[in-house]
Amino acid sequence: MMDWPSYNRSLVRRGEILFSYDVLDTWDYELQRMNKNKMGKPFIFPNSFILAIGYVRYSFHLPYRQTEGIIKATGKSLPSKPSYGHICKR
Repeated sequence: MMDWPSYNRSLVRRGEILFSYDVLDTWDYELQRMNKNKMGKPFIFPNSFILAIGYVRYSFHLPYRQTEGIIKATGKSLPSKPSYGHICKR
């Protein structure tokens, strides 16, 4: 006999995307540090955020545009959202 409610919960958990929003806590500080004494156009996204996006992209084997879609859908509280061009360049 199968325990269908717990099986259903396990299937739902498989589809969850866990994204750490600890990046938001240090977003401004990290950008200030990265842009200090920098010549040219300042960085818009901190390195820790770009790495987190890279982990999502690598883990789910996603192209850049789909990665952009996931970040835009899950990152409602982000100060700015990257386009696939930003993700690809960094």
